[in-house]
Amino acid sequence: MFVINVVIIWLTFAYLCRAQLLNSLNNYGDNTYPDRCVLDMGNTLLMLKLGEMVKLDNLPCTSVFCAGDGWGMLQTCSHDAPPDDCRYSNFDWDAEYPKCCNRRVICD
Repeated sequence: MFVINVVIIWLTFAYLCRAQLLNSLNNYGDNTYPDRCVLDMGNTLLMLKLGEMVKLDNLPCTSVFCAGDGWGMLQTCSHDAPPDDCRYSNFDWDAEYPKCCNRRVICD
């Protein structure tokens, strides 16, 4: 069962690592809370278990996926410049990652 869970998590991870998205692996470990990804959100301490994801409400389209043993994947959209004389529409703050990365190109 453990192997199946690990395979599912890594397949999810691979899906989320598409070209239009930015991902960075970070250590969110804390010796006080072993096997958890610990995020200090100022007034709140979030502790994620293996395979859990949390959306960061203070950043557009940004989330943290706990890959296990304190390691987590910070996921956000790429910030490529739009074509000349164009701009991107706003992020959909309510959409789940990675759908929130889909922004329209608006050309004036």
